[in-house]
Amino acid sequence: MLKNEDGMTLVEVLATLIIMTLITGIIWTTVSIATKFNISETSSLRLQQEANYIIAELQQVHRHCYKYKLTIIRDKVKVAECMDDIGNSIPKYNKVISNQFKYRLKDSGESPYIDKAYTSPKDNLELKDFMVIDPVIKRNNEEKRVEVPTTISRYIIDFVDPD
Repeated sequence: MLKNEDGMTLVEVLATLIIMTLITGIIWTTVSIATKFNISETSSLRLQQEANYIIAELQQVHRHCYKYKLTIIRDKVKVAECMDDIGNSIPKYNKVISNQFKYRLKDSGESPYIDKAYTSPKDNLELKDFMVIDPVIKRNNEEKRVEVPTTISRYIIDFVDPD
């Protein structure tokens, strides 16, 4: 701008608009990428937390129930018929452990994936290919999932009174 002019030229206004547009575009792209990454990582964290919760609950069931029935279907992980070693029912552990996500065992085909009775001192609870799947979020048209290979066993130790 010359000293004797009051105001801005059209070229100066257009240059300012182009620079502002570029800066805004860069900021918008950065925020958009960060948001998508945050959603993806939050989903992964939720799946891992759900898997940890299910395994912790199944450990409690396997340790406290002498006999129980585990059912894993597409949308539910459930324990029923929990009994102690003398045949008394323990209703505290008879419950749906989780039904917030989808569940699957690798190559399990159609549900029920597991519908089995366990006797915890004799049978190990083996879930070698257990998966927790996010029913909403997909990544590159593939389901978002966490695999949780687990084996839960229970050792019975006979207490010997030293007296």
